[in-house]
Amino acid sequence: MTLIEQVQQQLQRQPNTHFLIALSGGLDSTVLLALLAKLRENQPHLALRAIHIHHRLSPNADDWVRHCQQLCQQFSIPLIIEKVQLVQGMGIEAAARQARYQAIARHIKTQEMLLTAHHQQDQTETFFLALKRGSGVSGLSAMKAQSAVFNLRIFRPLLDFSRQQLWQYAIENQLSWIEDESNQDNQYERNFLRNEILPKLRERWANFDQAVQRSATHCAQQQQLLTELLQPELEKYANKTHRTFDLTDFSQWSVLKQNALLRLWLETLQQPMPSTKQLEQLIQDVILAQSDRNPQFQLGDKMLRRYQQRLYLTEIFADLRQIHIPVILNQPLALPDQLGTICFSQTESAIQVQWQNQIYFLPLTNLPISIRFAYSGKVRNAQGIHQDIKKLWQAHNVPVWQRQRTPLIFYGENFQSAVGFFQNFVPAST
Repeated sequence: MTLIEQVQQQLQRQPNTHFLIALSGGLDSTVLLALLAKLRENQPHLALRAIHIHHRLSPNADDWVRHCQQLCQQFSIPLIIEKVQLVQGMGIEAAARQARYQAIARHIKTQEMLLTAHHQQDQTETFFLALKRGSGVSGLSAMKAQSAVFNLRIFRPLLDFSRQQLWQYAIENQLSWIEDESNQDNQYERNFLRNEILPKLRERWANFDQAVQRSATHCAQQQQLLTELLQPELEKYANKTHRTFDLTDFSQWSVLKQNALLRLWLETLQQPMPSTKQLEQLIQDVILAQSDRNPQFQLGDKMLRRYQQRLYLTEIFADLRQIHIPVILNQPLALPDQLGTICFSQTESAIQVQWQNQIYFLPLTNLPISIRFAYSGKVRNAQGIHQDIKKLWQAHNVPVWQRQRTPLIFYGENFQSAVGFFQNFVPAST
């Protein structure tokens, strides 16, 4: 069976007919583009587009753009060119990968699946990089033919083929491709493996890549089995909608079960996997911390926080305690840190407040109205009893960080209301 016939079989097992092809202009992605264009001749229902990411890293990058444009014109495939800016403070490889997928996410259509040209040798490199990081069976599963990365559905139809097979197809079909000079720079981990280590292993063991692929498959199967066994437990303790994890029985589990369930929960939320050390810190410093504490742990660009017997995955929030916003009636006010818009208007009998699709009513006042996000005094309830505001927050089961993100309404210097939760039952004129 030829290369194109095998790829055709894979596509026929796909419900998708709309594909966005990641095109670097190198050998692998050029072959993928040509294969899809050839298959489309007999399957005109295939909807193809390509995207090329300009990373601004090579002096030849503009030439690569022109090459990709010529290829796509030759095959009558629409091409998207996207220039990206890499995030500072990350390694070049990681920053380029993040920028690449973020750019693709901006352009991919709902019905499209991303196609990448990863092949057998790429799989071996990915396996070894995971081994270098000390990954478990999930990481050693390497790449799957289908997966999701950065919330993108990805299909890798060339994963079972060697680079030699792709090269042979390119030569037979007179394809031209570019060579990225950075592929020879062994300061990059993948290049070091590709250029220095793996050739010697392949020279010693001819079927080395196939053996690595079998090991990756075995790891993937073990991970799948583990996930199936833990799924009922995960459904019992995890709330995906609210991104929380119930810790009621956590201390009764073995360490292995604690680690596995936390990793599985984070995976379902499409979060980066914590290292062994990070997981130990999360458990000891957050989950098993004293009950009167409200600890937190940063993981990537998110924060893990504990409140009572529940672990929360949240954004990293700005400190709003010094914020003081004067209110202008009948004028929408944009709240800080993506908290939305709030609007105050006066009726004959009350001040109406609209926030997050809810309407609240407060007593009339002649005092200036303002919004703040910090208050630590007493509040008088409807029965005339004064309580510390902390007790009221606890009574409403509001986590500590959410208290600091709830608009607090002040009449003059007097606390009047925590919008959506409670108010101070004191005449506004006092």
